[in-house]
Amino acid sequence: MNDPVIAVDVSKGRCHFQAFLDRDRPLRKPRILKDDKEGLSQILDVIDEIKRKLKEDIVYVIFEATGVYHRCLQKFLDDHDIPYIIIPPLLSANYRKLKIHGNKTDPLDCANLAAVYYAYNDLRPYDHDLKVYEDLRKLSRYYDSELIELKRLKVRFRALLDIIYPLIDRSFKAGKTIYDPAYLMILEHYPHPSLLLKHKEATIINRLTNMIDHSETFIAKTVKIFYNTATKVYPGVDKDDIEVEELKDIVLKIKAKIKGCDDILKRMIDLAKTLPHYYAIVSIVGIGENLAARIIAEIGDARRYDDREALVAYAGLNPCIRQSGDIDGIHLSISKKGNRRLRCLLYLGASCNYRLKKNDPLYLFNQKKRQQVDHPLRPKAANIATARKLLNIIYSLSKSGEVYNF
Repeated sequence: MNDPVIAVDVSKGRCHFQAFLDRDRPLRKPRILKDDKEGLSQILDVIDEIKRKLKEDIVYVIFEATGVYHRCLQKFLDDHDIPYIIIPPLLSANYRKLKIHGNKTDPLDCANLAAVYYAYNDLRPYDHDLKVYEDLRKLSRYYDSELIELKRLKVRFRALLDIIYPLIDRSFKAGKTIYDPAYLMILEHYPHPSLLLKHKEATIINRLTNMIDHSETFIAKTVKIFYNTATKVYPGVDKDDIEVEELKDIVLKIKAKIKGCDDILKRMIDLAKTLPHYYAIVSIVGIGENLAARIIAEIGDARRYDDREALVAYAGLNPCIRQSGDIDGIHLSISKKGNRRLRCLLYLGASCNYRLKKNDPLYLFNQKKRQQVDHPLRPKAANIATARKLLNIIYSLSKSGEVYNF
């Protein structure tokens, strides 16, 4: 590329920007760009100046994806219909390392971003037609943050439960969870064994039957478990202690957070269903609706990847090869220099596929890796190798629109 460009080094509070008329031809020295209306308007003045000097119709702005700090700049450019290019930080960092003196300062970063712009001819302007993928990714980030908060609540919840209802979780059969609505409802209304034992089992059963959507038989069994446990355990606190009040409060928060996570996930699934390749990905053995929606949210539009190897590198599943002399460099770890969330989701999909044992190509590949004569892989390594194969299949199905047949 030899077109003019404005390079912006984005940071919190203020940025540095520098305009380039051509390769190695800066308009002027780097300047500070404040992250407010007055500061951002300087970009418009510089663009007008470049257009007058060079008689150009389009002047691109290039900056790194910084997670949150670039969002104000991006919104400003969108509102003023200014084309821009967002590059991954890893790309500019690798280019900077090619220099003998890889110093990093805010003014130098502007020149480095411009150098990346002129060095790579395949950089693409941001495509506003991909809003559905952007919305999916935002929902995915929202879902992840809610899950983190839910995990924090669950840790405190289990600690309080061990104090007030010791060993209650061991009273449930395998496959049952303490976070079932019936269990949480009992703890919400009877957060201490003494409060539970004040009432007869039949009274509690009738009360819960009218409040939650469970069969009376299931509720009766659940109440009996709690009732038997309450008669045997010795709580570490009295019914009037603060921990009892806190347990009730956390139960309410957990119920609200679980519902919130379910609502976000449903929004993601409904949005993903509008995409033509959603049903192709769901057809893969081991991939359910929520997993498919989250994978699509992390991959985005498959058309933005030149080939499947580019997508594999984006997920960080490409091999980290270090070959030298007698060291062949094979059977080494993956690079992990990519989207960590996507990598975890693919690993989960590969694990689910193997547990189902449907004898589909993914399962047979995983089993082959574990049983191969030369260098048999451990289960975790075999799942990682299968995750890469799963990603290749997802890429092919996304491009073709076909379903997964075996």
